[in-house]
Amino acid sequence: MALVTNYSTLKTWVSTTGHRGDLTADIPGFIQSAEGMIAAGVRAIEQVKTATLDEDDRDSGAVYNLPSDFLGARAVTGTKSSTGYALKQVAIAELYRYGLSGTPVCFSIYNEQIEFRASPATDTAFTLIYFARLAAFSSDSDTNSLLTNHPDIYQHSAMHWFHVHTQDLELAVAHESAFVTAVNTVNALAEEVRGSASVANQYNYSCGSTM
Repeated sequence: MALVTNYSTLKTWVSTTGHRGDLTADIPGFIQSAEGMIAAGVRAIEQVKTATLDEDDRDSGAVYNLPSDFLGARAVTGTKSSTGYALKQVAIAELYRYGLSGTPVCFSIYNEQIEFRASPATDTAFTLIYFARLAAFSSDSDTNSLLTNHPDIYQHSAMHWFHVHTQDLELAVAHESAFVTAVNTVNALAEEVRGSASVANQYNYSCGSTM
C-alpha cells in the first residue's frame, strides 16, 4: 500500500482500506471529521507555534485576543528589567485573588481570550507558545508534519468515521481505540520535550507571592 504523505494519498488509503468504492465522494467528509477529532484531542509537538501578544492584540484592559488557530497554551513568558520570566496559568476564579498593580505574573484563558492580572503597560509584549489547530486539508498536495510523522492518527480517525457511516460499530470502536492510543503517545512525547524554561520566577508585590 502506498505511503500516506498528503491529502491525496490519505484519501486513496481510506478508499483502499475501506473497500468501498461507492463511498469515494464521502471520504473528504470523513477526513474533515477526523480533523475535528485531532483538533480536540491531539497536542503534539508538530502543532506548537509561537506568537507575540502586544498592543495590537489587546481587547481592553488586561484582556488580549488569542490567535485564531489557538487550541491550548504551552507557556507564556514576559520580560522585566531585561530578564525573562514565566507566567503561571490559573483558573479564572483564582486569577482575581492576585493584585491589580505591578507586573502581571499569571493569566487565565477563556472565550478565545487571555486575561492577565494587572493591566500590562502599552509597550508590553508577551510571548505565547501554544498548540495550534492544523490547517484543514483542501488541495490534494496539502500536508503537514503531523501527517508526515504520525499518519496513523489521521488514518485511524478517518476510518473511525468511515465505519460510523457504514454502521460497522465494531470497527468504528476499534479505530477509535487505536486513534486514542496513538494520540496518547504523541501527547506524552510533547510533554517529555517540554523541558524547563530558563526564565526566573516573577514576584507579585501586590499579593506577596512568587510564581
